[in-house]
Amino acid sequence: MSEGIFELDDPWVADLSQFMLAAPLSDGTFTRMFPGQVELLAQAVLNWINGRVYDGGEWVPRAQIESVPDFGDVEMVTLSDGEAVKLRHLPTGVVALGANAPEAWKSLRQKVMEVTGDA
Repeated sequence: MSEGIFELDDPWVADLSQFMLAAPLSDGTFTRMFPGQVELLAQAVLNWINGRVYDGGEWVPRAQIESVPDFGDVEMVTLSDGEAVKLRHLPTGVVALGANAPEAWKSLRQKVMEVTGDA
């Protein structure tokens, strides 16, 4: 596993794939998944648990693309080849910077709460 990312050839991906081919479900049935697709799903699940999702051709932090319910639209810009992240809360115009997406989200939530009284 490189940089916290599960690759397709990772033993965890292979093991989960084998299980998911015919996993017993709580309703008494079994999954029916196809080889080739199940490996990709296992990789996505393991990376999601590890806080990553595949977006734009690469594994990125989940916080970078997940929306926050009831928070409103947020614009995200990566600066200086990934050295910083800028978020702008569109409803209020509040801007926050962080070294990474989770840091920027934390700062943005705090700033929006100061302006609106909630986040």
